[in-house]
Amino acid sequence: MSAITIYDPTDFDAITRMEFGKTDVLTNQRDRIRTHASLLRAAVLEGINHCEVWLLVEDLKSVKKLRSRIIATGNDRVLLERGLSIPVHCIRHVEFLS
Repeated sequence: MSAITIYDPTDFDAITRMEFGKTDVLTNQRDRIRTHASLLRAAVLEGINHCEVWLLVEDLKSVKKLRSRIIATGNDRVLLERGLSIPVHCIRHVEFLS
């Protein structure tokens, strides 16, 4: 699994080229609720002290670990730094940095 960051131009380009599936990568409702709660927490903490997180993101070809700040989140999409938006259903896990 490769780790990428939104700050590197090459990584940013790779993120914009990711192809996401239409189905949720999480198989049960409990994990989906936990992920949504973590995304909401990350968005709130970003507003307070610019909190960064690691997102485990899955596309059709691979799984990547993405480091970014969560600017906003909704039911369907997450807004990351630099105006990048990804679907919520492609996020496997949210890990907070200390």
